[in-house]
Amino acid sequence: MPRRKKKFMLLRGKMGNFIVVERRWYDFAGIARVQGKHKMWWIAAQDDDSEMLNAMASLTDKHVKMHVKHIYEDDER
Repeated sequence: MPRRKKKFMLLRGKMGNFIVVERRWYDFAGIARVQGKHKMWWIAAQDDDSEMLNAMASLTDKHVKMHVKHIYEDDER
């Protein structure tokens, strides 16, 4: 049985920073396609509950709290 994709992801950066992003943005930005020494972000955790991922990231002193507004072509109407 295939694993169901989760809606939110906790990413760990190259410098140790943590951010919580939507999978939709992660796929749109093409972060997953970057490999090797140029890779900047790794998936630390995935879940459908963004509050839980934010709480996990807040346990570290390197949680980057940000909210990014993305407009997709299918959201314009």
